Amino acid sequence: MNKIADSMELQEDAQLVIDVLSEKEEVQLDYSADSVSWLDTYIEQHREELDERDKSLLQEKFGAYLGESIRHNYGGRWVKGSDGNWMVVFNEDHQASPFELIGEHLDHNTALADVFEHLPDHCKLRNN
Repeated sequence: MNKIADSMELQEDAQLVIDVLSEKEEVQLDYSADSVSWLDTYIEQHREELDERDKSLLQEKFGAYLGESIRHNYGGRWVKGSDGNWMVVFNEDHQASPFELIGEHLDHNTALADVFEHLPDHCKLRNN
């Protein structure tokens, strides 16, 4: 499978998050900053209930959703790094690692919404 087909799977995973959570939690996620903030709170509320298997699955699915949120709001494209990990790349000097960000939030309660909000400052991006 080529990289374009793989990145389509990431977009499908992001849509799956929207579909499942909209049904389960009665929320309408739309890749906005408010949706990322909602996801941040959702993880905080459920972190203690999660085992390693749950965390791994959520990192995979929520990472795709966060990456798509980044792309929808700030641009960039999915690129698979030489280490096999997916990143959203803006230019050769700036990228975001949404799967790592979700993993850190699942394990250490990093401020996901704050990271998302300040990404343009860090990467010198302009909102679309």
